[in-house]
Amino acid sequence: MTEIQKYSVLETGDGFEIRQYEPFITVSTLENAGMRSAGNRAFQKLAGFIFGGNSESKRIAMTAPVTEKPVADGYEVSFVMPAGMTMEEMPKPSGGNLTIAEHPGQKMAAITFSGLVGEKAFANQEQKLKNLLTGAGMAFDPTPIYARYDAPTTPFFLRRNEVLLALDNS
Repeated sequence: MTEIQKYSVLETGDGFEIRQYEPFITVSTLENAGMRSAGNRAFQKLAGFIFGGNSESKRIAMTAPVTEKPVADGYEVSFVMPAGMTMEEMPKPSGGNLTIAEHPGQKMAAITFSGLVGEKAFANQEQKLKNLLTGAGMAFDPTPIYARYDAPTTPFFLRRNEVLLALDNS
């Protein structure tokens, strides 16, 4: 079974959750393309890295979610590394414009939905989450993180997708 990124639910709102994520490491790439093309190109590079295409030919377990964050002219697509993995254990990328980053624990708001998704579906859920948070008087970073949890072979109605927004920790 695929490991899911570690978090705890702090509270449940009307249609969303507030979560505390544990510190984590990502391997990421920037793709100057629309969501679908960026995701497809990035997935090949990132999968190559975890399946041994790195400085140590080290295989790393696949985890979920795969995330996409909008950036200028495209998306930053990331794989979260397994819990407990340290920066010292991370092999160096062998190519593919990959970067490795360590992230501190983070408080996030999440809205979960199913189905086939693209830019429009994620944008609709993003706006819904922003409206819910604004209505609840919560401060958040407006840059979304789009998360996909399931393999493309998973029936669309069973797929878990999320929009995440970082919350002000104060």
